[in-house]
Amino acid sequence: MAEFKEKKGLFGRFIDIISGKPAEDETNKKVEGKKSPPLVINEEEGFDLGFVKRFTHSGGKFLYCDDENEAYNYIRLIMEESGLGKVYCKNENLISILRKANVDISEDFLESDAFCSECEYLVAFNGGIMLSANQLKGKTLEELPETFITIARTSQITDKLRTALAGIRVKYHNNLPSQITTIKGPIKLDDIEENDTGKICSKEIYLLLLEDQL
Repeated sequence: MAEFKEKKGLFGRFIDIISGKPAEDETNKKVEGKKSPPLVINEEEGFDLGFVKRFTHSGGKFLYCDDENEAYNYIRLIMEESGLGKVYCKNENLISILRKANVDISEDFLESDAFCSECEYLVAFNGGIMLSANQLKGKTLEELPETFITIARTSQITDKLRTALAGIRVKYHNNLPSQITTIKGPIKLDDIEENDTGKICSKEIYLLLLEDQL
């Protein structure tokens, strides 16, 4: 993941992908359903970089964390620079991380400014974050706060939707969770096939990616 470590600018911090992360002003144009300029993916770069390019190109905000201390710092910056107060989170591991970042945690999603969760997979095919009922806890996307903070590991990046679904079947011993969906930024990508099931999401989506050994 050495390619992820070239950081710059406001939030850095948003990754500077080698052959073309969109300019900051382009990334922040959030018009639902609007198509972005064509994105060229070099398959030789690997599907991990393909995921990051599609995710950021669709309006997602991606931050690679060298270590957990950097993750704490990024979370503080997200909270401060986005003017967020309380965060709704039901995952004990993530609650521990948020507390170390001095985040005010709430168990009431109605009084929260952001929702923090893990994910099932990160899908390179459409640049989407795959979630299920295990993260959403019975809530719909529309019910949850307008800002999503997802914390994921590098091993969760996969190439296609079918690979992610196969992984879920193995993980849950064929007892598939409900509410399986993939979310991505609000900008429609031209190079995604018509049968893409990713949900174009009006939420502000931050993704913090950590190495598995951290």
